[in-house]
Amino acid sequence: MYKIEKQGGIVLQVLFVCTGNTCRSPMAAALMKQELKGTSVRVSSKGLFALDGEKASKGSIEALKKRGLNLELEQHKAQQITAKVLEDSDLILTMTTSHKDYLQRHFSETANKIYTLKEFVGEEGDITDPYGGSLADYERTASEIERLVKMAAIIIKRKMQMVLKVALGSDHGGFELKEEVRKYFDENGIEYEDFGCFSQESVDYPDIAFSVAESVAKGEYPVGILICGTGIGMSIAANKVPGIRAALVGDVYSAKMAREHNDSNILVLGGRVTGKNLALYIVETFLKTDFAGGRHAGRLKKISSHESC
Repeated sequence: MYKIEKQGGIVLQVLFVCTGNTCRSPMAAALMKQELKGTSVRVSSKGLFALDGEKASKGSIEALKKRGLNLELEQHKAQQITAKVLEDSDLILTMTTSHKDYLQRHFSETANKIYTLKEFVGEEGDITDPYGGSLADYERTASEIERLVKMAAIIIKRKMQMVLKVALGSDHGGFELKEEVRKYFDENGIEYEDFGCFSQESVDYPDIAFSVAESVAKGEYPVGILICGTGIGMSIAANKVPGIRAALVGDVYSAKMAREHNDSNILVLGGRVTGKNLALYIVETFLKTDFAGGRHAGRLKKISSHESC
């Protein structure tokens, strides 16, 4: 998760999940919205087996009344989880381990984004379901969720403050699209260094590719973006630098997989083959996706080992 500006920028989607989406997850979402008010984090809640449109339980509404959040709970309508919602979420926080296990079994492609709320803040155990209990039961659960949400909000805010500085470069064939990416970065508070070129006058793409790739390989920038006419030349040149995993991408899914599965540290675009709007969507997806690790780490280790042969 990278730096997110208050006005625009890469938006972090946080999703809370419980069973029926009438008690714990809507309380958690309402409390988190309060904690992250003024940021561009979007918070929502869903249920594994929710009945769409069902109202929040009276106990949860009453439990949040003294916190001034009862109106939001009164307007709440339960929604069942979907694969699309999980895919669009950047952080998924469940109320129990069984909720987490269910999601990871049935939606394995999003497994790396799922934590229990307690796990996310470094604790163990589940959050008790107050459904059908007394108002005191709801109060206890609300108090526990409030404590955990405050801790989680601090962690999220810290992650939001991480500055991602991008090494950006193009040749003459990618200059026009590079300027659009630069404009996007300026508007959304994303820091970058422009390695050129600075006009549509003809230049040799390997010169720009090597400059950006070597800076990324040295750790001066966490990621880079290179653009030429098709992206082919830039990707070939950049990948000659040890430690670089430059991915030529023409669609959003590939941008996500390049980061999640391949830990790509340079995104390559074709300025003459990829439209501006699609390119900016690809850039956003690439920058906000984290490496999944796990089995993918072992595969990347084989690649890095081969580089030293």
